[in-house]
Amino acid sequence: MEQAVWAVDGSFFGQRISGIQRYSIELLSALDAVAPAGMVEVVTPPGVRAPVYENIKTVTFGTRQGMAWQQRDYPAYLKQRGAKGLATCNVIPVFGFRGIAVVHDVCYRARPDFYTDLRGRLSAAWHRFQYRRIARVAQHIITVSEFSKSEITRYYGVNPERISVVYNAWQQMQRIAPEDGIFAKHPKLRRGEYYFSMANLLKNKNFPWVLRAARNKPDAVFAIAGGGSLETEAKRLGLADLPNVVYLGYVSDGEAKALMHHCKAFLFPTLYEGFGIPPLEAVACGAPRIYVSDTPCMREIYGDCAGYIDLKTNRGYVDDVTPPKQDAAVLLARYSWRKSAQDLLEILRKES
Repeated sequence: MEQAVWAVDGSFFGQRISGIQRYSIELLSALDAVAPAGMVEVVTPPGVRAPVYENIKTVTFGTRQGMAWQQRDYPAYLKQRGAKGLATCNVIPVFGFRGIAVVHDVCYRARPDFYTDLRGRLSAAWHRFQYRRIARVAQHIITVSEFSKSEITRYYGVNPERISVVYNAWQQMQRIAPEDGIFAKHPKLRRGEYYFSMANLLKNKNFPWVLRAARNKPDAVFAIAGGGSLETEAKRLGLADLPNVVYLGYVSDGEAKALMHHCKAFLFPTLYEGFGIPPLEAVACGAPRIYVSDTPCMREIYGDCAGYIDLKTNRGYVDDVTPPKQDAAVLLARYSWRKSAQDLLEILRKES
């Protein structure tokens, strides 16, 4: 039987990098080391540059950009090439797609209460439509945790046999050099004596919990990285001007690595995740302990290596976090991009 060609939607190479794009970038890089030449191609819009691979071919195709390219030019390439699609960022073409889709989570379906403004409702409607479409037409679905797999089955009735789990990993942090100059910028931060979190205004990230924790422990310093209007949100919550909170704004990858390495603990009080990679990255950077929400997903990913925040009873007290039972560094042996790439390659071969 002739081996199928898998054509990856590479439009994410032109997008701002978040966890979804990082997963796609790192997984493809690792896949290049194990996949036979000619099996996988990355297709990008004009002007979007993909890395140079050894075994994965890169192709620029079409004339459009953004969603128009994704919905029109990408499926046109699949048809012209006779290839199967591999879409790694939650979205597939509405028409003309056959292949494998990655659904990182179904937060838009599971927690509609997070998306109440107009922009949020529109985004939720689009993604819920995509989830339904993927559940209906994708040959196979990949997700990033057993928890997320169970959610896809729960909300969209997909047979679990049509879903495989390919985990995130952390090795990208090894390529980043720590930038300790961040401590000169913020002399209030003393190595080993501050709690660190990376925040935004997405409701699932639960930024208010960190502020309440700072209010409730005034003798400790809480460093919060992230752009947007965090200080404005703190004012809205009545938690502005806490003297032990240091707002860092956007930080570089190197600054984040230094902050993770030297923190007392990395805080991740999330309300909903498909995987939740920041604590794993923190451990890879040398964070001595991680405190995460006590949810099924976090329990699956972090096991005994994390301290757990029971959000039903703990309204913002770091001293009441259930302590970890194992050293956080034990986590690093569980996850690797090479292993995830091997898992993906096996799926591609099975579904060819």
